[in-house]
Amino acid sequence: MKLGALILMGALFSCDFTPPLNKEILKAQSYISKQDYRSAIKKYQKILKKNPPKDIQVKINYQLGDLYSIYLAENKQSVKYYKEISKITDDPLWLVKTQERLGEIYFTYLKEYKLSEKIYEKLSNFRPRLAKQDFYSFRYALSSYENDNPIKSLELFKNIKRNRNHEYQIKSYYYEGLIYFELKNWKLAVSSWNEYLKRETRKDNIVQTKFLMANAYETMEELKKAYNLYYSILGEYPNTEVIQNRLKAIYDRRVARKR
Repeated sequence: MKLGALILMGALFSCDFTPPLNKEILKAQSYISKQDYRSAIKKYQKILKKNPPKDIQVKINYQLGDLYSIYLAENKQSVKYYKEISKITDDPLWLVKTQERLGEIYFTYLKEYKLSEKIYEKLSNFRPRLAKQDFYSFRYALSSYENDNPIKSLELFKNIKRNRNHEYQIKSYYYEGLIYFELKNWKLAVSSWNEYLKRETRKDNIVQTKFLMANAYETMEELKKAYNLYYSILGEYPNTEVIQNRLKAIYDRRVARKR
């Protein structure tokens, strides 16, 4: 990722500048190639203070955001520069690029789901449709879920589920079940997960879902179904001891019932 960002940085500035400005930008890029990111940041900040043309301001702010987020993992600091771009330009290309960056930072690194929810809502509703619209709508639903809004996120996942061509249609069944599970609607949770298992092919996802289904059956006192599901993933679930304990607990409960 860092190499790709470095190549992008060079491409962003592949246009003509006045000789002094060009020299300063090349100096900043030379710092980056030497992995001296702090010096590159200082140089770019110095250039910005000279009030260069707006198109250069946009590119420098974007690069500063990348330097802080990608190279230095200082995501809170990077937000400042990405957000500055919307104050300089209304070019849709740059606005989308910066919203993509901000959405990723808020969702993945800062865990500020309320902010990522707003960004992914905008990106998923952007017209003309963006190439990664499926990803944005899925992240929108996930952000809503992580933001403790189960009813809204449930509807968003249902919308994805209804679209057979959606890249994340299969995964939406899993999250639909997870939301029902957290709402303690065990039957609907199991129903959603059954549909998910008909479509999912990754073994680790299947094992995890079966574990949750077994938990739901156990809660509903359908102990035979719970036992069979737990047993089916014995040796496959990462924590064997957990499965063994659940099997023993269910066995003891079934024996107690017969007394």
